Amino acid sequence: MVLCVVMLHAAMTYMRFAPEWWYVTDDERSFGFALLVVFLDSFPMSTLFFMAGYFAPPSFRRGASFFIYDKFVRIGIPWIIGVALISPFFAYASFTKYGLEASIPDFITKWFFGPFYMQGHYWFLGVLFFFFAVYAAAARKMGKRGLGGKGPAAVPIVVLWFLSTAGYYLAASFIKPAAEWVNIGYILYFQHARFVGYAGIFALGIYGWNSGWFQPGGWSPNTIFWGVAGVGSSALLLWRQFFLAPALNSQTRINLLLEAICYNLTMITMTFFLIAVFTRKNEPRRNAVQILAPHSYSIYWTHQIILMPFVYFLKPFDVNIFIKWAVACLFTVTVGAALSFVTKRTPLPRRIF
Repeated sequence: MVLCVVMLHAAMTYMRFAPEWWYVTDDERSFGFALLVVFLDSFPMSTLFFMAGYFAPPSFRRGASFFIYDKFVRIGIPWIIGVALISPFFAYASFTKYGLEASIPDFITKWFFGPFYMQGHYWFLGVLFFFFAVYAAAARKMGKRGLGGKGPAAVPIVVLWFLSTAGYYLAASFIKPAAEWVNIGYILYFQHARFVGYAGIFALGIYGWNSGWFQPGGWSPNTIFWGVAGVGSSALLLWRQFFLAPALNSQTRINLLLEAICYNLTMITMTFFLIAVFTRKNEPRRNAVQILAPHSYSIYWTHQIILMPFVYFLKPFDVNIFIKWAVACLFTVTVGAALSFVTKRTPLPRRIF
């Protein structure tokens, strides 16, 4: 999922219809990258939220106090450092994209805590810590259930899709456009239309652990079923975004409803398809995914710091943008993994990452 996030952010540099505020954009852009961005923007973060929820109950066994302390060290501290020290520079890059000028100190004091406030990719850590805090507060009332039972899957998954779709549609219809971000007290920063889906799939992960999903005797997703559903919903999402939506400009509510349906359907089906793929039996024990997995958190935290300067460095080169994109992704993951290798041998960073 972290590799998908890296590919997504690299593709935004080379996509046609790139957001005006995006930190670095290449002079040459492709419609193919626009397709890739819409696809990759639909499921990686939701899958990460699901996995975080799934592994929350076993990490709660030492009690609420230790649980919150551990999450604050591993998530809260990196979030604070990222938002306070790193995200202002990304916000400044967006600021300059609008042709505005200011020194960095003036920007931080006059603009950052205003219309150009953002948390970059660290928003995920703030929202995730909030979800963990809510779970810790409610965990005593949830009770404990053993593993091994065949917990129902169809009903909670359908309920999640309905609630996330309704939340997306209502937020985009009555608050602000779905692509915009909400800032709550400079702490929580997220795309409001997706919040119900994120919270719901995090809760579904908790439900999945307590119901014994993916464990011996428990429910596991069928690879073929979820693969067909994932591919089909992804194709429907892209068709709606690039072909149907332009024809529905005069019917905004219908357009938003279809967007909510397609996005949340892809979010759920692709999540369970990927789980089906990576939990299948007889998977090779040593592969690139398993080698990189211990470094995934560190790569996520550092990837924009590495990626954005590098794609800016590549801009003057007369090279096909698909090659630029591939080189940028490979460079970012390689350097991020190397930095992680070092931090895992340094006492304090090792405790966090």
